[in-house]
Amino acid sequence: MDTVKNLKTSELRYRRLFEAAQDGILILNAETGMITDVNPFLIKMLGYSREEFVERKLWEVGAFKDIEASQQAFEALQENEYIRYEDLPLKTRDGRLIQVEFVSNVYLVENEKVIQCNIRDITERKQAQEALLKSEALLRELSVRDHLTGLFNRRYMEETLERELLRAARKQLSLGIIMLDVDGFKQFNDTYGHIAGDAILRELGNLLRGHVRGEDIASRYGGDEFILVLPGASREVTRERAELICAAAKEFHLQIEGKTLEALTLSLGVAVFHQDGSTSAAVLRAADAALYRAKHEGRGRVVVSGWESGPEALPQDNKKYAM
Repeated sequence: MDTVKNLKTSELRYRRLFEAAQDGILILNAETGMITDVNPFLIKMLGYSREEFVERKLWEVGAFKDIEASQQAFEALQENEYIRYEDLPLKTRDGRLIQVEFVSNVYLVENEKVIQCNIRDITERKQAQEALLKSEALLRELSVRDHLTGLFNRRYMEETLERELLRAARKQLSLGIIMLDVDGFKQFNDTYGHIAGDAILRELGNLLRGHVRGEDIASRYGGDEFILVLPGASREVTRERAELICAAAKEFHLQIEGKTLEALTLSLGVAVFHQDGSTSAAVLRAADAALYRAKHEGRGRVVVSGWESGPEALPQDNKKYAM
């Protein structure tokens, strides 16, 4: 009698746990795959009635119909007696998609094998994880961007340039550098004010974004100075890109408080790895020297670095390229 009583007590305890569980639970016949029981929490979670579960195979229930894994899980259970899916999408009866953690085990009940499937709704956890990843990605993006122009900042450019130079050296590729600045920017700021100066820099950022490929790095190097890194670009391709940017800038006329301001011109220096240098500092010095020549030869133009320019073309202060 004690054995029978203990068994009934155990069954009652299990039933209470089954009914009160805060995870969805399905019980399946291990031989046929038919669902023999379902707890209230799963009915509420998925919106299907008890009758839509019981005496059906897992993959015949609406929520699992389109999930190839549900039949595979049953087949795997017959062999392994345990299966786990950490991120399984299920569709509720009203069409909502939820993410669940699905764990199944096989065990014996009165010498018969049954399968218990525990189904936990992890939608909120997944949404929180995705929100965290997006937040981290946004913080990373903000840390490498110049807030005014939206271009990459100097630190990101320098780090990326080092990697791109190593790749170019390893694969024997060229790499183009364009260094540019706004002609007479200080005088423009003094005349029209910093709000107008900032507007020019923002528009220049937009202009540069329109003249780069996905793999190029367009950055604000500091003040009104910008650098473009063009992986794989030859001297001729880099020069052509610089000429296009120079011409596009001359077509731009900024409006401030209804007034159209004077035309904008840029001076641009071009250098190429490895013809003009084998290190980041050397290539940047070469581009800076070419930019220096563009300024002294009349502004609003492109100058390409070359050995014929000689050491006298180099600017006096090259400490900024000690990277």
